Amino acid sequence: MEMSELRKNGEIIDFNKDFHPEFNGWIGEKEKGVWISFIVSVDKRKGNFSKLLVEFKKKYDWIKIPTPSYLMEKICLNKDFIKKREYVEKLGEVIEYLLWVKK
Repeated sequence: MEMSELRKNGEIIDFNKDFHPEFNGWIGEKEKGVWISFIVSVDKRKGNFSKLLVEFKKKYDWIKIPTPSYLMEKICLNKDFIKKREYVEKLGEVIEYLLWVKK
């Protein structure tokens, strides 16, 4: 499925002036969870990412973060995320990501 089609279906959400303007990038909603990928905080080291995780933990049943930055990984591992590996048939490769699942 193409990115434009995912956006049209509401599965890809861009950060903008109405949705977390403190970030650039996008997230992908799927089922009852969210993929956080390709995001950058506009004002670094202000706690924006930690606040986003708190909000998303209330809203979603799971959060996956592929290719986190060093600082994102450090924050996540202190907030009950674990490192996972998974074969993604659509990509034909194994991906690594950080995972949080609601208890």
